[in-house]
Amino acid sequence: MAESFAAGKLVATVNQNLMIPWVKENAFGNLFSELKKIGLHKAGTEEIRDITCCPGSETCNLGITASRGLVDSLNTEMEKELEISKDMDHISIKASGCPNSCGQHHIASIGFHGGAKKLNGILTPHYEVLLGGRVTEDKAIFGTSVIKIPAKNAPEAMKLSIKDYKDNKQGEESFGEYFDKKGKAYFRELLDSLKTLPDIEQSPESYIDYGSTQKFSLEDRGQGECAGAVTDMITDRIAEAERAQFQGKLSLEKKAVKETGDHARRSVIASARALLVTEGMDFNDDWECLKKFQSLVIDMEIVSAQFAKLIDNFEENAEASDEKTAEWWLSESGQLLEECKAVQEKMQSDKSLRIRVGGDDPKDKSTASAKTSSSIDLLGVKCPFNYVKTKIKLETMASGSVLEVLLDDGEPSENVPKSIKNDGHKVISLVEEQGHYKLTIEKA
Repeated sequence: MAESFAAGKLVATVNQNLMIPWVKENAFGNLFSELKKIGLHKAGTEEIRDITCCPGSETCNLGITASRGLVDSLNTEMEKELEISKDMDHISIKASGCPNSCGQHHIASIGFHGGAKKLNGILTPHYEVLLGGRVTEDKAIFGTSVIKIPAKNAPEAMKLSIKDYKDNKQGEESFGEYFDKKGKAYFRELLDSLKTLPDIEQSPESYIDYGSTQKFSLEDRGQGECAGAVTDMITDRIAEAERAQFQGKLSLEKKAVKETGDHARRSVIASARALLVTEGMDFNDDWECLKKFQSLVIDMEIVSAQFAKLIDNFEENAEASDEKTAEWWLSESGQLLEECKAVQEKMQSDKSLRIRVGGDDPKDKSTASAKTSSSIDLLGVKCPFNYVKTKIKLETMASGSVLEVLLDDGEPSENVPKSIKNDGHKVISLVEEQGHYKLTIEKA
């Protein structure tokens, strides 16, 4: 359609819509007809009916709930039971299948993010309801988490919230302003009755997710929260390095030597921290980070050996003293960033969280097939580094070997076993001992 009636381009908007720019004026009618054939002709883009969501658990490894099914239900309920007036079009409704906010629920007037909770003894899909989020030209306000309710009650939460706003707002007051005035406690009380469900015998469909006929379960969810957090952490630090590179180029254009050097150094540190995540390491001290990166990544030739010279230069010079040095630092840091991005892409294509170079050490051949038992104490080690350290330890062990891992209660004991299981290893047991947990694993 874009090629036939416009300039052959599609633009993805920040609100997760597709825009066809530069449509020929005499082609509007034909384009509308083609859009109607596939059900994309209706008005209301970026208005209250334009509900945003992520793919959810249907296709995403980290998804907990079926957010697309929820949005179908929200749209149906809105068309059937809500009278939408023009003054309500500023209200945004967004949903994500987990807390990661790919559906942008955190900046919605009414946001939902997926979760799970036992209700009447049965694991049931739930949504956290966030209210009052919005983005203006000069600021962003994140929504406030108000209440957690069963997934099948989410459409009613949307209707109650909108109806209350419509009936009680003052003048031109926006939904966000109305929420700020009334507060979290008011809306929590308004939605409190939605926390419960009838007994499963009375309403079995209330305990399953949208679009499903099966009992709700988390057993088939992908790589687990720890593994997902590792990937996210690497991506975030690569993005930080890219921002520093961009700022460094701007500074160089302005002949700001010191600032250029500072941005280049910050880019290198961010790149280093990204790949050190795969070694289960995180450093607050920048210099310790760089030296460990040199020994574990540069010296292992995971990235080019030439970058050792750059780190040595950082050690000799606290800041760039002239334009030539600043330009060299920025150029080298940019090359390092590109190599780190290539490493990240290889890990993603290999579906691995670590990358290794070279072959096996011949002296290890004699013990490679010997089954062993080992243990590792990870008490006090936060997610996702406890998972990475467990994974690294398992890599040193032969197939069939047994590893005992001590983990803190809470997220570590919940997430590490799942991530390890999804890596293909066998979780033999998870036992509580004196306030912490002992995880026993048989290596695949």
